[in-house]
Amino acid sequence: MSQLTAAPVAASEGADAGLPTTRGWIVAFLAAGILGAGIVVASAIVAGIPWASAIAALTLLGAYTVLILLVLPRLLRREAGTMGALEVVTMVVTVLAVALLTFLVPWLAMLQFWVFPLLWTLAASTRIAVVACFVSAASIFAALLPWTGGGSWAVMAFVQGASFVSAVVLGLWISGISRYGSERDVLVAELTAAQSELASLHHDAGATAERERLAAEMHDTIAQSLAGTVMLAQRARRELVEGALSPSTLELVEEAARAALAETRELVAGGAPASVGVGGLTEALRTVVARAVRETGLDVELVTSAVPPLDREAEVALLRCAQECLSNARRHSGARRVEVTLAERRGVVEVTVRDDGVGFDTAARAHGFGIEGLRARLSALGGSLEVDGTPGAASVRAGVPVTAGRS
Repeated sequence: MSQLTAAPVAASEGADAGLPTTRGWIVAFLAAGILGAGIVVASAIVAGIPWASAIAALTLLGAYTVLILLVLPRLLRREAGTMGALEVVTMVVTVLAVALLTFLVPWLAMLQFWVFPLLWTLAASTRIAVVACFVSAASIFAALLPWTGGGSWAVMAFVQGASFVSAVVLGLWISGISRYGSERDVLVAELTAAQSELASLHHDAGATAERERLAAEMHDTIAQSLAGTVMLAQRARRELVEGALSPSTLELVEEAARAALAETRELVAGGAPASVGVGGLTEALRTVVARAVRETGLDVELVTSAVPPLDREAEVALLRCAQECLSNARRHSGARRVEVTLAERRGVVEVTVRDDGVGFDTAARAHGFGIEGLRARLSALGGSLEVDGTPGAASVRAGVPVTAGRS
């Protein structure tokens, strides 16, 4: 049975969650004790109840009220659905005390409104609560019999029967509300936990995505610039050994280092290096090709045609593809000639890089953030990456729809 206590709420919201309900019970029972005392005094003055009975009733009422106020906080904080010796003793004392009070002052039978909710609260199940309410109603009926003179016992039986039925109906109704509240508390706690877990997962996913984005940007920009710087440094060392070190080579080393520094500063500032400037993708490709020619001495030809404008993200993705392919050509392919083509085909803007190098195995699993990173980047834009590793005619074609990234 769902108890009429704060225990379910306390279980879900912490040890102090039941305090407002406990205070409410204390205030209610203290008020009932004061009301009972008023009934006793009024009965003695108005109805002629003997003062000896009235004083005895006041004493018993005061002692019982103090007892309940002392044990009630502990009773209400017990685990829901449990019932120990203290609960059993309190129920027995309550039934006997109210029956004896009624025997002393019949109008104290009105304190049933105090008894029935307490019995429902102390009981560990609906069956125990119903039995306890029946025993209490019967005890009060027995205590009223001496005051009826034997002539109105049927009326008293009807009144107590109605009180018992009302107590059961009200107890079941409030228990249902309490059970609903307990289930709601559990659901709210589970929902809160799920929201916290979801927020944590979302945060972790966001952090992972950001790390992957930064890793890809660093690979496509800073790493490429540093790789070029290393190759230029190796070239400068060879020229130095041969006694033919030229200022132009040192200028290229400095230029590559400055480019890497600028890209690093932009990444630290929170953005991706803005390699595509006001001249658009075509001008950016010219810059990349010219730099590759200066740094590597490769024969690189750029073939461009008019293409529709793309948003910045799509243009940067295509530019990164060209940079990666040129970097691979100078580091791995052994190519002498490279061709970079920019064109539109059936609503797709494509950048194709071909070289006459040794080729590569397209079925081999790639490591790092190279081709696979570019493929993922293009896929996010609705584009694609086609790779052909044929020796002497290796090519990589990156395509992005004209509508990519447009809102």
